[in-house]
Amino acid sequence: MTTFVLTHRSGLTVSAAGHMLILVALSTSMVLVPSNQLPMLAIEAVLIDTSAIREAAEAERRREEQVREAEQERLRKAEIQRKQVERERTAEVQRKQAERERKEAESLRVQQQREAEERARQEQERKAAEARAKAETERRAAEARAAEQARRQAELVAAMEVEEALLQAQASGEMSRYIALIQQKVERNWTPPGNVREGLECEVVVQQLPNGDVIDARTVSCNGDANVQRTIENAVRRASPLPLPENRALFDRNLRFTFKPQQ
Repeated sequence: MTTFVLTHRSGLTVSAAGHMLILVALSTSMVLVPSNQLPMLAIEAVLIDTSAIREAAEAERRREEQVREAEQERLRKAEIQRKQVERERTAEVQRKQAERERKEAESLRVQQQREAEERARQEQERKAAEARAKAETERRAAEARAAEQARRQAELVAAMEVEEALLQAQASGEMSRYIALIQQKVERNWTPPGNVREGLECEVVVQQLPNGDVIDARTVSCNGDANVQRTIENAVRRASPLPLPENRALFDRNLRFTFKPQQ
């Protein structure tokens, strides 16, 4: 009740002032009214004043209730609107975040695709370069094999030609004349020892240079003793340079001939 009076003090003050005026008017009229009517008027004034106060208070209460309900409704709507704005703001933030993430994912996908394409291009170029290098290596190897085969073929042909020329020279008697010249020169440079037996025959191997200079001489088969063999080897060295054949195909760096002096 105290809270009600404090809250609605201004309204009650106005109502009380109004009722005071009514009381003053009644008091004035009571002076002019006969004495026998005064008690009834006072009772009526009191009744009217209490009823009016209750009605005014009830009306004020209803008005304030309406104001409070209206304020609560306003606050409720404001809260609903605030939550709606908050939801819309949150939804907008989420939408922007989702759009940003989508763009980032798309950018990442494009970047990864470009990197994959670049790696594929580099791998393709690497394989192509390896294929070219392998083909070039195989081509060079084939050329080398062909060149080597041609060289061997040429050497074989040359060797066959030399052998053919040698056979022809030997068949023509040139080899015999060439060996005879060597035997004659070695025999001219030979000083026979005193114990030489008849029918001396020794096979000699001579290492010589292309100009006929003797590098080494040794007997490999001989019916003479060691002293006789040494004299023959020394005779070959003294005969250096040995005669050269007219047909160069007959020349042999490791010449083998039979030393058989005439006795």
